[in-house]
Amino acid sequence: MPNTASADRTPASAGAASRSVVSDLVSDCLADIDRIAHEYLLEVQKIDDYAASAVTAQDLEETAVASIELLLRLVGSLPIPDRLAGMSDALGHRRAQQGLPLESLLRAVRMDFRVLWTAMLEKVPPSSLPELTKDAVRVWEAVEFHTIRVHAGYLDELASMAQEKETQRAFLLSRLLNSDGKDPQVLGQAARALGVAPESNFIVAVAAEYAQKAFRAEALRAGAEHFLHERDGALILILEDVPARAGREPEGTRPWLSRLDCFVAPPARSLADVPRMLRIALESLPVVTPQRPGQRTVREAWGHVAMTRLGEYGTVLADTVLGPLATISTHERDRLIETVQAYLRTGSVSETAGELYCHRNTVLNRLARFGQLTSFDPANPQDAATVIAALHVLFPASS
Repeated sequence: MPNTASADRTPASAGAASRSVVSDLVSDCLADIDRIAHEYLLEVQKIDDYAASAVTAQDLEETAVASIELLLRLVGSLPIPDRLAGMSDALGHRRAQQGLPLESLLRAVRMDFRVLWTAMLEKVPPSSLPELTKDAVRVWEAVEFHTIRVHAGYLDELASMAQEKETQRAFLLSRLLNSDGKDPQVLGQAARALGVAPESNFIVAVAAEYAQKAFRAEALRAGAEHFLHERDGALILILEDVPARAGREPEGTRPWLSRLDCFVAPPARSLADVPRMLRIALESLPVVTPQRPGQRTVREAWGHVAMTRLGEYGTVLADTVLGPLATISTHERDRLIETVQAYLRTGSVSETAGELYCHRNTVLNRLARFGQLTSFDPANPQDAATVIAALHVLFPASS
């Protein structure tokens, strides 16, 4: 088989030195091209994928004639008319658009060698057979040149189609988000473009900015790269969920996702709910930092979001609840806040004592002292909620 460099140049460079047996055979075959093309057509029609593709009988017939003529002209070092000059690349582009598998296309294209060689053997005088055999490489080079150009055209078209599909997906996703999932027509178009059922549940996750490369790599390994989208610098995963089945992970979870630095919103109960959950994810994403990595959910992020939304009211709330602690020493203040935070996190005096390496009576005394100073009792559910909000405002990084 010739190398790529020799196959990429037109075999006509072999030269038309003197009239040879190949030249005579090319002329005879050109005169008999319809019959040869028909023989080739019969062979191609035996390939199952052609029958299942969008290739029409007329297209197949016209392509067979054009391909055989091109190859004969290449073998005979004859001029290539404009109508045939780019047909190899064009054939690859067209077959990709028609959904014909590449393997079947290349199999059909390489059949040209056998059909042409058989036609030449039928026409060559016995005395000229040794000379024809020496020139077999010219036939193979022509077929290989044609095959390489068809292959290149096919891959170019696949890349173009993929880019076009991605552009369409991005456009429709943008329309879905901008319409807030309330336009039924946009919902249907987005569902078709994304290849999902609009009534399904969806996982919506956003990668931390510093972790986007790792997030994309894991999605690629998990076969979820087609569900990644970029929007305003954010890397978003919108993944159709499936009901839990025996032997599969529970609904709404993906083991590979839990290892990544990202925020995962509560499950979107339909495609129409995706815009809302994406807003939740984007607003919550700042809780994922290099200092506090890993997957985060509403459970960990609500305090940050609440603090941000409270604005100046949050500052007043924090001062109202925690301001009285300014009357004690910094050391005692830090001990009380550390104890209250641990207690509110665990809900248990014993666990708080174990975490802080102190006696449970010490924990009870500190909680009582906090209540006396602030008039907010951490053991009272309503007071505890207010204290938690105040702590989130005052200590957003550690709450």
